[in-house]
Amino acid sequence: MTSPQVFLSYSRTNLEAAVALRTELEKAGFTVFRDEDSIRAGDNWMERLQTALQGCSAFVLLYGREGVRRWVGAEVQYALGRNLSPHDDALRLPIFPILLPEGDLHSLPPFLSLFQIQRWQPAQVLPDTLIQAIRAKTELLDHSNTFDGCPYLGLSAFQPEHANLFFGRREETLDALKLLGTLRDDVRPDHIRVDKQYCRWLQIEGNSGSGKSSLVNAGMLPLIQQGILWARTGYEHWHILKPMMPGEKPLQQLAEVLEHSLLAEQHQRDIGKRYQSLLADDKALALRLRDFKQDGKAFLLVVDQFEELFTFSDPTEKLAFDRQLYTALQDKDCPLFVVSTVRIDFLEHFEQLPCLKELYRQRLCERYLLPTVTQRGLQEAIEQPARLAGLDVSAVTTAMLNDAKGEPGALPLVENALRVLWEQREGNRLSGELYLSKGGIAGLLEEQADDLLKRLDSDLPKGRADALELLLSLTRINDEGRHTRRRLPLGEARLAAGGKKADPVRGQKIIDYLSGRLEPDGSNRKVNGSLRLLTVVGEERNPSPTDSVLSVDLIHETLIRAKGKDEASGKLVGYWKTLYDYIDKNRERGFYRDQLARQAKEWQGKSAWGRWFNLAGWGELRAYRKLRPEQGSVDERFLRRSRRMTWVQGGALALLLGFVGESYLWTLNNALPPGYMLTQQQFRLASWGLLPEPLPEMVEIPLPEGEFQVGDNDASLAPLLEQNGIPKEQVNMGIPPVMATLTEAFALGKYEVTFEQYDYYVWSQQGVENSPAYPGNPPNENARGQRAVVNVSWDDAQGYLQWLSIKTGDAYRLPTEAEWEYAARAETIPSYSAYWWGEEVGQNNANCVGCGSQWDNKSVAPVGSFKPNPFGLYDTAGNVWEWTCSEWQIDFDGSEGECAKPDAASNRRVSRGGSWLNNTVFSRPSARNGDGTDSRNDLVGLRVMRASRTP
Repeated sequence: MTSPQVFLSYSRTNLEAAVALRTELEKAGFTVFRDEDSIRAGDNWMERLQTALQGCSAFVLLYGREGVRRWVGAEVQYALGRNLSPHDDALRLPIFPILLPEGDLHSLPPFLSLFQIQRWQPAQVLPDTLIQAIRAKTELLDHSNTFDGCPYLGLSAFQPEHANLFFGRREETLDALKLLGTLRDDVRPDHIRVDKQYCRWLQIEGNSGSGKSSLVNAGMLPLIQQGILWARTGYEHWHILKPMMPGEKPLQQLAEVLEHSLLAEQHQRDIGKRYQSLLADDKALALRLRDFKQDGKAFLLVVDQFEELFTFSDPTEKLAFDRQLYTALQDKDCPLFVVSTVRIDFLEHFEQLPCLKELYRQRLCERYLLPTVTQRGLQEAIEQPARLAGLDVSAVTTAMLNDAKGEPGALPLVENALRVLWEQREGNRLSGELYLSKGGIAGLLEEQADDLLKRLDSDLPKGRADALELLLSLTRINDEGRHTRRRLPLGEARLAAGGKKADPVRGQKIIDYLSGRLEPDGSNRKVNGSLRLLTVVGEERNPSPTDSVLSVDLIHETLIRAKGKDEASGKLVGYWKTLYDYIDKNRERGFYRDQLARQAKEWQGKSAWGRWFNLAGWGELRAYRKLRPEQGSVDERFLRRSRRMTWVQGGALALLLGFVGESYLWTLNNALPPGYMLTQQQFRLASWGLLPEPLPEMVEIPLPEGEFQVGDNDASLAPLLEQNGIPKEQVNMGIPPVMATLTEAFALGKYEVTFEQYDYYVWSQQGVENSPAYPGNPPNENARGQRAVVNVSWDDAQGYLQWLSIKTGDAYRLPTEAEWEYAARAETIPSYSAYWWGEEVGQNNANCVGCGSQWDNKSVAPVGSFKPNPFGLYDTAGNVWEWTCSEWQIDFDGSEGECAKPDAASNRRVSRGGSWLNNTVFSRPSARNGDGTDSRNDLVGLRVMRASRTP
């Protein structure tokens, strides 16, 4: 009778320990296979290795300082394949890891963490339990409770840090990994040829809910990071670029991934520059990776939800992204590998990618179809995490397996059910009674989601309705009921959840609630457990992200999927019936959303005159009334222009109905231009709630870090002003400067208050006692509208601010001198340059005498005619002086940081910023002007200030 043969895997640095271990095994009666004894240098190594493993009854891994690298990693990969693939336990290859003293237990590959680790050193004899297990071909499983907390993730996708909890897909993970690199089995790992049988792009395909993202993130990536692909690719070390989803701007996403993954320091990154290079040169990705190329190291880019290129991405960026990937994958000097995941029902859309589809046709992309999880795999996903956490799942395992039979998206449902049961566990036991009473895997999800909306509705009035509107907006509706996720930019998601008024603040509260972050009152959410319906995408790559890089997505498509047909009615029934039915009742919304996108795209492609004849009509606007496109998007601009056209049409109709005469008299009596007849109708419609009210748009100003300077460093300016006959008592440059601090964040008007905004205030106050008067027209022209308002005294401004505060419910005032100058300088602090854009006035940066604009020394410019400062404020230099609330003092004495008291000794107040009629020096942020509170002229206007809403 032949003795059992044991395969001994070890690193050459542990040769002495391997010899000692071999001796111990031979003493116990085993025949030991060592590759260096049995496989010669000229052999077909991979083929001989597989043959050797077929003849062995046990695999012993000697784990030392180097861990599982290179040859050892390849041997472990084949051993795991033999351990996982047979369905008959008797045919499995048992694996026995042995840890040397210098080995790091924490760096053990996650797939080996299941097995009991035997600690051993060469001077010791082998434990009897190990010898008996090898002889009996019985694995020693680790039954120690090594995981603290809930070992189930619910609906969230697994990430690399969850690798130790990722079960049920180990065999599929290894199968997928075999498709990267060489597809030959007749080559040695150190003699790999890069030819047509060498794959650098692997695509994971599968149904919705099959676990594609989890397979890549928690299954493949940790093993790749540990060098398991060396035997097939020739690369032991890997630089894994942070996983990306294409989104609306795939090239922008790629730029962000490159900068965050390749550059460790924040100050080194320039996403805008990288984005422009990707737009300009199809070789930019390949060239950038070449810059960071190292011997023996490859790059891996993971593109998750590849179907977004077909459903969500901008067409121009999609094609540019296609060219970048194609060029890099074809570049032999660029060691880039790509793993993508895509839903199987979007494969036909690859015709939209002219470059990558060629790799498809040439079979240079390997495709792995992720099958439905097996009952064995599902059982492993239930029981193995429980074993790590010391949980008893015996009462629920069989019931869950029965509920999940034939369900292609069973894994997320099971994970969610297990997490709910864990939260309501009895000691260490998950209750089978509770599971059955809640309706199984589908019933638990539905009850959780309904309870979440019910509680939201009680905490935030009408919150449930707004939440359903947001969830509907995040759904791409399919006529056959096969709905898919539709990711939205954060700004658009806020509007969708903001109710009838599209209030972004309310919308953010609902997003925070549904993503599991906060209660409406700001406290942590605990009562509803761990269920999250949404995820905010982009936060993981950006420690302090701006809204422009964030988007909102459904946590999982299970929320919008159908579980089957109702036997009585024949209608599809959703896993979450509430949302599925809401989608069904509002399915025309998806049609209108797509119609709006088509119309907007067609409108954008027209010439200036052609756009007038391709706007939406009254009926279409009515159909679009519940759509909330992102501010500034093509769809939003199309709607805005269309609504403006309806205003014009409505105004014309109003004129025909008799408003012409009344409006004409109104303009005559108030010395307003004839065009204001239409403006009056817009005011009426705004007051009735049919149009947005013309109120100031605000910009949040961040607090400075510590002190900042108020005033000018250039001492030569003071005598220069005096030589030109300008007394310091009237105008000066704040010399000498002083230091100031701000303790409370605030918001400033994005623009100077316009004539339209101020006139609306005056119009709305007509008939009120001591009602305000319309200010005089701007100089040298008979236009008002979007021009900065002038001929407004400081006292007039107080009336406007009081009205605005009552109108909005927020407290508005004028800024202090210190607040104004800090905001005007923006990011030029602490350089304190002459202007926020630099030391020279330049051309067309502002409206002043010598500024190089079309309005210089002629008239007030429409607000927003020049580029904004880094805080997003327009026209802080020139155009019109802006009132502040500070009392005028010739020199700074502390009053520059305060508002004038009601009983102030002087009635003079400070204005800042220069005007269209002043020289360039007065457009400096330090320029100060003093006027009486009742003074009105065509040089001075205002900009409003409000306390910050940002916590």
